[in-house]
Amino acid sequence: MGNFTFSIALSILLLHSFALSFNSITTDKHALISFKNSITSDPNAILNTNWSQNSSVCNWIGVSCGLKHGRVTALNLSGYGLAGTVAPHLGNLTFLRYLDFSFNSFSGMLPFELSKLRRLKVMNVGVNSFTGEIPTWLGSFPQLEEIYLNNNTFLGTIPTPLFNNSMLQIANLNNNVLSGPIPHGIFNVEEIRIGNNRLSSWLPSDMCNNMSNVKLLELDNNELEGHIPSNIWKCKHLEILSLAFNAFSGNIPRAIGNTSMLLVLSLAYNNFTGIQFMILSSLCL
Repeated sequence: MGNFTFSIALSILLLHSFALSFNSITTDKHALISFKNSITSDPNAILNTNWSQNSSVCNWIGVSCGLKHGRVTALNLSGYGLAGTVAPHLGNLTFLRYLDFSFNSFSGMLPFELSKLRRLKVMNVGVNSFTGEIPTWLGSFPQLEEIYLNNNTFLGTIPTPLFNNSMLQIANLNNNVLSGPIPHGIFNVEEIRIGNNRLSSWLPSDMCNNMSNVKLLELDNNELEGHIPSNIWKCKHLEILSLAFNAFSGNIPRAIGNTSMLLVLSLAYNNFTGIQFMILSSLCL
């Protein structure tokens, strides 16, 4: 009797596990089909010819699945010339770790439902036509390491929560219409690019505190002003500093020569004065 009861319980457990697995696969497939239906232009017929409902999503172009759960873990559709909006159903790809829509013609705003992608590590939507303000929920991904929003038409201020994530290593916001101040948290990110925007503020005087991890800081072609902080030498890891084409003024601090890791320094087309500027201009501007 005991073995019979155990066999029934095991069968129920296996059926339950199969049902969960099936439902998960079905959920991922429905999410991708909804995304496909939101595409208005597929010039290379990538999705139309390859994304067939009669085949496994794990065999579709641009889709990768994990070995353990068989769920969609990566979606890479970079450079296919796709146009349309991003379907909110993609938020149901809850095992997704890598998302790349770069070099396409997507438009509209990023849907809030993407905030459910809690396992996401890399998000690349660069070189598209996305618009609206950068969503604050982009700062809620606990595992996000890299984010690329460059070459779109995002506007408004940069949300502070975006840089509250201690896992974030790379943030590229170049070539948008962003304005306002620089969030203090960017100086804990290793590589930060916010060039070719409309940022207007001073650099924080304590930008190079003991917690600063910044290696690359690219803020060129904005509307930044004020002085370069004299304690910039405390940015121990700084390798590339690009502040060209702004409205910085005053003397270039001598301490900038104490940034031992610095390889590239770009300060051209500002309003600097003093002998330091004359010397540096002949060396590296």
